[in-house]
Amino acid sequence: MNTFSIRDIENLSGIKAHTLRIWEQRYNIMTPDRRESNHRKYNTEDLKKILRISFLYHQGYKISKIAALGNEEIKRLSLEFSSKSGYEIFINQLMEASIDLDEEAFDKVFAGLFSQMGLEKSMIHVIYPFLNHIGLLWMTGNVIPAQEHFACNIIRNKIFASINALPKAEGIAVRKIILFCPPGEYHEIPLLLVQYLLKRRGISHVFFGVNTSLELIKEYLSVNQATHLFFHLITNFTTMDPLHFIEEIRQAFPRINIVASGPVYHNVNAQMEGVRILRSMAELLDFINE
Repeated sequence: MNTFSIRDIENLSGIKAHTLRIWEQRYNIMTPDRRESNHRKYNTEDLKKILRISFLYHQGYKISKIAALGNEEIKRLSLEFSSKSGYEIFINQLMEASIDLDEEAFDKVFAGLFSQMGLEKSMIHVIYPFLNHIGLLWMTGNVIPAQEHFACNIIRNKIFASINALPKAEGIAVRKIILFCPPGEYHEIPLLLVQYLLKRRGISHVFFGVNTSLELIKEYLSVNQATHLFFHLITNFTTMDPLHFIEEIRQAFPRINIVASGPVYHNVNAQMEGVRILRSMAELLDFINE
């Protein structure tokens, strides 16, 4: 069974660690195990319960009222909001289905998502934040490969089907964007989301996918043209410096605009000519909708 620190729980639930400690002491909402260092250690059932409590708390329920409920009542109450609440409940349900490797539950959440808000809104407001949650668990070593592959394969297949269902872009291409993951990066779903958004808007693009070398892109550009190179970097298997990689691309392709996104760039504030760093979904949509 996977274990999580109180900081992991804070990042995933949005409840501050200090608040969690108070809730545990005052309301006995949780009794986590302890490591040899005496630090709290939460298991997957603890995580799921705290996600439900966090959701109800952010819906306006007082923690004293939530603490008086049993686990099944908390679960039932949180599920009642599925048809009338915002996006957080869907993200939590996808998290739970992934932790439990429950494909039937995963598909049920998707069906509810698509019927309630459509595919694009589902991708922007639920799937993208959910992938950030999974990415956070993966980077801190708290999600096993089976869980990550389980969730990503289902989502990947659904996005592929959605992309293929869209009509081919026609007309004059003002922009042509090459989409790729750098060498050593194998997480392609965020890039597939970008591809879907581009194709839906009729924006010309080429999808190179994961683990793409600059030599491959150079070969393509020797006989084709493009206005932008767009890459997404979640992890850093090659221990490359993120800014150094951008500089490497600038040197290789000085006449092409570079667009970088992904968690490793969220705290990068460097200003470079011809380079645009996207740190949020809002900034990504601004770029796509230009």
